[in-house]
Amino acid sequence: MIDRPEDSVRLEISDESLAELAASIAERGLMQPIEVAPRGDRFIIVFGDRRFLAHKQLKKADIMCRVQEMEDDQIALDRAMENLQRVDLSPFEEGHSYHGLMEKFGFSVDEISRRVGKSAGVVQRRMDIIRMPEPFQRAIHAGQVTLSVAEEFLGCPDGGRRQYFLEMAIEHGVTQKVARQWVSDFKKELRIKGNGAAGGGGVSPVYDDVPNYRACDICKDPVKYEDLVDLRICKECSGEIVKVLKKDS
Repeated sequence: MIDRPEDSVRLEISDESLAELAASIAERGLMQPIEVAPRGDRFIIVFGDRRFLAHKQLKKADIMCRVQEMEDDQIALDRAMENLQRVDLSPFEEGHSYHGLMEKFGFSVDEISRRVGKSAGVVQRRMDIIRMPEPFQRAIHAGQVTLSVAEEFLGCPDGGRRQYFLEMAIEHGVTQKVARQWVSDFKKELRIKGNGAAGGGGVSPVYDDVPNYRACDICKDPVKYEDLVDLRICKECSGEIVKVLKKDS
């Protein structure tokens, strides 16, 4: 019997991608065997978890395997390094893999940087995601906001407002420049209200008072929503207008 790995860093494996892989295997067969290591009278997957799940979805009783004798530490290291080679790895998963290398093998940020061929700064930023609030982790993992936008929001001193900004960004989409403007305006609002509060009455932020910005499609500068102009045109025409304006600028 084959057991799945217990330390997978993926938040989820999408049903769509799994169905596509299963359809490919059904049509062409398994092009590459999965790798497993013996554990008593069972086997644990080293590489090929998605291929294994696709076989189960197809209700296949057998799967082609390559068996290797490997210690648990080596399996964990090889699996982590293989995960980091995936093109679809989200920043959250990448940071989780780096964190695992540090926790299990005592690697420093510099050692991880050397092994994966990325700067120490990039490695540290990905690892910092692990310390972010869960809604931010999930939004980054799902590609709903960029890491840079999330980092700007986390500079906001109010937890409720940070969540509000995140929800607005997920709904409308914002650039890092716009996110920075939101946080800057809120901090300015706090300073003004704090200076004007008599008798230590404190600050009661009102979300509707904060100006909302969105990036201009042409210049990418932050623009207040009330200053945006809507044109009822199709995507193709919009793209052509953007090209012409950029060419003339």
